[in-house]
Amino acid sequence: MSKESKILTAVLVAVVGGMIGLFAFANQSSDSGPKPSGDPTKIIRDTTEKRGSGSVQLVEYGDFQCPACGAAEPNVQRILQEYEGKVTFYFRNFPLTQIHKNAIAAHNAAAEAGEQGKFWEFHDKLYAAQKEWSDLADPTDKFVEYAKALNIDSEKVRTAIDKEKYKSLIDQDVADGTALNVQSTPTFFINGSQVTGGYTYENLKAAVDKALGTAPSPAAPAVSASPAAQ
Repeated sequence: MSKESKILTAVLVAVVGGMIGLFAFANQSSDSGPKPSGDPTKIIRDTTEKRGSGSVQLVEYGDFQCPACGAAEPNVQRILQEYEGKVTFYFRNFPLTQIHKNAIAAHNAAAEAGEQGKFWEFHDKLYAAQKEWSDLADPTDKFVEYAKALNIDSEKVRTAIDKEKYKSLIDQDVADGTALNVQSTPTFFINGSQVTGGYTYENLKAAVDKALGTAPSPAAPAVSASPAAQ
């Protein structure tokens, strides 16, 4: 083979190789659907608290002291009401201990409530009363008060807080969230894929509708408060 033929062959090989590479890149880039972040086996565990019985798996990595989680809670509740029988909701502990000093106590108290079969009652109370306990030097007495009101063994709640009884459970949730690239709260997953775009009702609804394969329906109109209520 002449020198010129060798050069021409080398050029052709380079061109064909480049075209194959571009084709592969184009195919990869076009697949832009939602994908699980990190290890999908870490989404839930057997110990994860859940409510509902639907086919759509909605998972929140949350922090009871996080204001954004508190703001998201009404949106989650609305989704669960409107999609009753279609969505199963799971809550995983992800306390941001560096900025929320009372989070560990809250998560231990909620876990003890769960041990007594009342996790969701305590979960709801913590978010509803978040502003009441977040800035306390020690929220233990307040959590004991909530426990008594919910007919939960309050002394067991106190002990769970004092001894950090559920540290291993909470640490496991945090480790799983970290493996999933959870970096802030709340972080939501639907059927294993992280929900992007925020935790508004509209965004969560769109993600649930997509998971169900249904066309988005108009959101229910907001009910205006009467002048007296305002």
